[in-house]
Amino acid sequence: MGKMTHSIKSMPKLVFDFLEPIQSLFVLFPFLGFFFFHVWQGLEKAKLQRTIHERSATKEELKRKNDELKIGIVSYTSAERIETLYRRTYQFLPISLGNRTVTIELPPIPESPSQVKP
Repeated sequence: MGKMTHSIKSMPKLVFDFLEPIQSLFVLFPFLGFFFFHVWQGLEKAKLQRTIHERSATKEELKRKNDELKIGIVSYTSAERIETLYRRTYQFLPISLGNRTVTIELPPIPESPSQVKP
């Protein structure tokens, strides 16, 4: 029973002896933490850059489609085309003042503020 009982004075030594094998982990933990944080940050940056690239490509594709649609609107609503369709439909009847079609030109789409350079 004498070996099983320890005095209060020997408790810090017992705790120190118990923690001695893992002391190196306490020393390495900040370095490992920094390393894993650095790797995680790099992965997040790569993921965000890929997302930015995909969104930029989508934006350019949508701009191209928008330009094609504007060209289509202008060509299908031109006064000459509408007049030709009218004459074909009504067998070259004269166009009365009430039946005239006026075309309008769409204003350009303003660029977003983030792209405007000072």
